[in-house]
Amino acid sequence: MKQIFKKDHKHLKVKDYIKSGDFFQLYKDNNSGIVWTFLDKNHNHESYYLTDNYIPHKEKKGFFGFLYLFVQKIMFRYKLKNLKNHINKNKTVLDYGSGDGRFAEYLNQLRIKTMTYDPLVNKVDESQPFTSQTTENQVDTIMMWHVLEHIPDLHSSIKAIYNSIKNKGSLVIAVPNIDSFDSKLYKESWAGFDVPRHLYHFNHESLISFIEKQGFVYNYKKPLIFDSFYVSILSEKNRNNPFGILIGLTIGLISNFFALFSTNYSSSFYVFTKD
Repeated sequence: MKQIFKKDHKHLKVKDYIKSGDFFQLYKDNNSGIVWTFLDKNHNHESYYLTDNYIPHKEKKGFFGFLYLFVQKIMFRYKLKNLKNHINKNKTVLDYGSGDGRFAEYLNQLRIKTMTYDPLVNKVDESQPFTSQTTENQVDTIMMWHVLEHIPDLHSSIKAIYNSIKNKGSLVIAVPNIDSFDSKLYKESWAGFDVPRHLYHFNHESLISFIEKQGFVYNYKKPLIFDSFYVSILSEKNRNNPFGILIGLTIGLISNFFALFSTNYSSSFYVFTKD
């Protein structure tokens, strides 16, 4: 990973709970407000995704899997409702970092033309943007659901994304929020850090400021309310709490309650436009 931010302040030292058990130092860049994960020169980043424990691409089974997929369907409707001006039958949409591809499938079933690209599963449909051969202004909306924090070279990637979007088009970005109640409570055990797969860690201000500096205009943000429950349950698992599900659900509820006043939900999605 190309180091683009400064080591102005040591934030936390966080363990990789999913695969290696290794610890990674997080630093804060005071100028941007972005917290980032330090990786040494011999770091093999791809290897940290190659595990059955990595949930975003893991087949969901059992009751937890059923609940996950049930909530996922609710969130599909919620996302579409709150993005109706950016995702509709008159738009061409790209789901970048599409994971299991279910949201794109949902949109395509509604006859909203949606392409997918996910380097982790090598899934490319119709178009493979973000290469030097990319045709500029080819899509109306690019969605990045919990993807930005994984991208090694932020500046060049956002520049390519900007060039791929049509004029007056949209960029939708969802990221965890390091200023949320659950993040501050769990600290180094917070599952939202997910080191070293998450390379960057944002709050509202740092995310909006960074994307605006790349040429986009901020429009609005919306909370992803269920994320606090999911992340809190995983954080309790990191703590080896035998009552993790019950406690995690409680913490998720408390986090959402405080966020009603602070807007610091566990994660949110942000909508930007290209002028």
